[in-house]
Amino acid sequence: MPDHRDAMVSGKSSLGRAVEQPDAKHVLQFGHHPGHGRLSGGQAAPGARAAYPDRPVTLVVPSVPGGAADMVGRLVAESLGKAWNVPVIVENKPGGATIIGTQAVIKAPPDGYTLLLGIDASFIAVPYLMDRMPYQPRKDLEPISTVSTLRYVLVASPSAPFKSVEQVLDQARARPETITYASGGEGSTHHLGMELFAQEAGVSFKHVPYKAAPQGFVDVMGGHVDMMFLAASTAIQPVRTGKVQGLANTSATPIPDLPELPMLKDKVQGFTFDSWFGLFAPAGTPASVIETLNASVRTVLQSAHVREKLQAQGLAAGDGGPQGLRDRIAGDTRRLAPVIAKIKSLQGKP
Repeated sequence: MPDHRDAMVSGKSSLGRAVEQPDAKHVLQFGHHPGHGRLSGGQAAPGARAAYPDRPVTLVVPSVPGGAADMVGRLVAESLGKAWNVPVIVENKPGGATIIGTQAVIKAPPDGYTLLLGIDASFIAVPYLMDRMPYQPRKDLEPISTVSTLRYVLVASPSAPFKSVEQVLDQARARPETITYASGGEGSTHHLGMELFAQEAGVSFKHVPYKAAPQGFVDVMGGHVDMMFLAASTAIQPVRTGKVQGLANTSATPIPDLPELPMLKDKVQGFTFDSWFGLFAPAGTPASVIETLNASVRTVLQSAHVREKLQAQGLAAGDGGPQGLRDRIAGDTRRLAPVIAKIKSLQGKP
């Protein structure tokens, strides 16, 4: 499965794309059609306000179909649709470094019927790498819950001149900027993670950006680039078959399908790096609706079926409600601020 975001492009060039409309929508509907079965909370009495939700809900995923964000969005939509007995429609709106899809939700009525499957970099990287932003995500969106976290694996080419994290660090200290790493573009999760790793390890690598993470991964497998951070969902099979070396797991917990993989936090003290997906509503959505959404998502994420589906893709179920997600965004922003400042300072330089 491709990475959840091929590239998080920064600067003026991506701003131009941000105002373009996607060529097509990819829509999938879950749940039952109105009129077929009981609505959540039962039928409202005449003159009374119906219980939320009493009509179809749209979940916007600001990336292309087929990636991790899309998979998480569809899994959550399917589960919520069954729980509510109301259709939950997944609508893919990729483009503009997630700006197109995010802006569509911000502009929607704040009634809980248009939601966003938010991607971490949309909140902690894009606003600071763009020259201009058409909105402020932390003010214009209401957090509901962290839905899932995505583990990463430090993978290396089979022909790379190292076989362990210790050897990577030894070579990087002896010969700075000689080890190359691939990413899905400036500001992508892979770029931010590797720069954070280098910073906390006190070393430096040479960045080789690609338009999409899968392109970079192909070159790592082919020996043209030394290494990269790769989503566990993508890395598991190539590591098992020897197409790449699996050097370390970047998460705080083992990857069930690669339990033998060394933990990067044991090699660089305390270092961990994950991505996350969260559920958001437009600012101004009633507190009662946010509470209903949070409770429903919490129930969904406790389901064994959902947890097994996520685990099979190298993901983990999220936790924490609105304040937990708000704190996560603030903490990630503080941690990545020096890395983002460095990236920003190098933009436009040869």
